[in-house]
Parts: sequence; C-alpha cells; structure tokens
Amino acid sequence: MLSKQLHCTGCGYQTTLGADDIAVRLRLLGHLRRDADPDEGVLAELLASSAQNMTCPTCKSVGLGVSDTAAQDEADDWQAAVLCEVCRQPIPEERLEFAPDAKRCVGCQEKAEQGTLPEEPDFCPRCGSLVELRVSRGAGLTRYKRFCTGDPPCRL
Repeated sequence: MLSKQLHCTGCGYQTTLGADDIAVRLRLLGHLRRDADPDEGVLAELLASSAQNMTCPTCKSVGLGVSDTAAQDEADDWQAAVLCEVCRQPIPEERLEFAPDAKRCVGCQEKAEQGTLPEEPDFCPRCGSLVELRVSRGAGLTRYKRFCTGDPPCRL
C-alpha cells in the first residue's frame, strides 16, 4: 500500500497521504487524468516531481517535501483513522459512533448542507483537461453545456 508524507520546511506542517489522497492532489494540479485505478508507482513518481509546485495549507509557501512514512506504527494509526473526504482530517470517534457511515467531519458536513462547500473540478474523460460549464443560447436546463478547455478542445 502506497503511503507518503508531505511536509513544509517553513512551518512544520505535515500530513500522511494514501494512494487516493495523492491522486486527488495530482488531479487538482492537472498532472493526472481521471483514471479509476492509477498505478502506485506512477503516483509516487508524479508526487515526487509535483511536490515543489504544491502550496502549504498553513503558511501558503510553495514547495513541499515528500518522504516515506517514518514508522509502521504511524501507518497503522493512519489506516485506522477515517479521514474526511473534503478536508482530509480524521473524523472524531464520537461522530463515527453516532454515524458509522460518515464520510465528512462535522464542519464540512455543515458547509455542504449550507451550500458553501467548494465543488471538485470536473475533468475531460478523453484528454484530462479541465471542463467548463458554459451557457448557450437555448432556454432551460439544456442551455448549460460542458466544454473541454484542452488545446485543441475535445468534443464532449
């Protein structure tokens, strides 16, 4: 199982990432297409080369370091924790006792219910570029069309 640690030398921020977390971060940078099951070797290589472009969420400095997880005990603790699908922080045990199927922490769930949660960007299934939602001349819901931003743009 792939497990890497990102850390910031400026403020001491660090987080442990699994294969799914690495894929999400690489997709946000635009370095990975939407593949259902990317190879762990590819993910590790892309993370190592892309970490210098990642921004620290704490101090906002650019350039994070990548290392393997320090000890097996840490990896076991990380696997035991259930992480929020939005902020990637551990969900408190009290919430999991109340709602065992919870995928979000309380704060992110409240934001989702209020409609203030940012949406994940959509990617083109053909080329992996970002997809924009544009308004055409029609009326109703069908006037909203998805357009690829690639060069040249794909036809969706």
